[in-house]
Amino acid sequence: MANIDEKLQKIARDLLESKEVSLIIGYTGGSHPQRMRPVFITKPEDVGRLSFNRHSVQDLAVFLKKQEVKKFGRIGIVVKGCDEKALNVLMQEYQVSRENIKIIGVECNGVIRQDLADKGETDLSENTVYDKCLMCGEHTPILHDYLIECADPQISMSGDIKPFAKIEELDSMSSEEKDVFWEKEFDKCIKCYACRQACPLCYCSRCIVEKNVPQWIDTNFGKIGNAQWNLIRAYHLAGRCIGCGECERACPVNIPLMLINGKMARSIHDLFGYKSGLDVDAKPVFGVFSESDFNDFIK
Repeated sequence: MANIDEKLQKIARDLLESKEVSLIIGYTGGSHPQRMRPVFITKPEDVGRLSFNRHSVQDLAVFLKKQEVKKFGRIGIVVKGCDEKALNVLMQEYQVSRENIKIIGVECNGVIRQDLADKGETDLSENTVYDKCLMCGEHTPILHDYLIECADPQISMSGDIKPFAKIEELDSMSSEEKDVFWEKEFDKCIKCYACRQACPLCYCSRCIVEKNVPQWIDTNFGKIGNAQWNLIRAYHLAGRCIGCGECERACPVNIPLMLINGKMARSIHDLFGYKSGLDVDAKPVFGVFSESDFNDFIK
């Protein structure tokens, strides 16, 4: 990865020295040898801190929604293929201006799950990466100002990976079985809202859960309030979620949030042929109307 780091640091130094950007958002080494963390660089002499490897799991696009970051004006950001999709949605929804972003794309052939990385795992395989990596078709960012190639080989897979296997398993359950499954999962929710904070597309200045006149969501722990929060957040991401999985990774009680988001994403694709984040010029699926849209629900 040394060659990648050198290229990344040179690009960052050039951007800062030429004052094309005031801030670079990237990755640096964390508190554990197999962990990376976000880093914010404003001085050319600090670019040596920048690095990228198969432990760079975070979606850095999440920081672009923060006012503390927006105040820097033009920003350089390191993105993987999956991160670029979040950027595309933010630009579609006029949250980020393309003119204010310098995109440093890095090819990525998968990132290692942090629980395994903490145990010393460093090899890429279908057993060590996140599910999103097994389903990923965007290893190389399409939209970029700079592109750094990755020397890592493609993930070695057995060929029998079914991206929606867990969703299909849930689909096969009866309504009663689904209720039992989700009640058990949502019962674990502690309303910490880590899922919201980690999501690059949750950017409302005031979240619906914080509105109490009228109160839309029961803030107490319990069957109704927990289900309301998790399901409403999923509905707010319908047609928008880019599958980065940061919500599920951030959840301290391991609720399988991507089962909900994945189900919504698959339904949107099946009904409207739309996948979020792939094309910055595409109109948001719920922002347009076509006579060929699915209308069977209208009686």
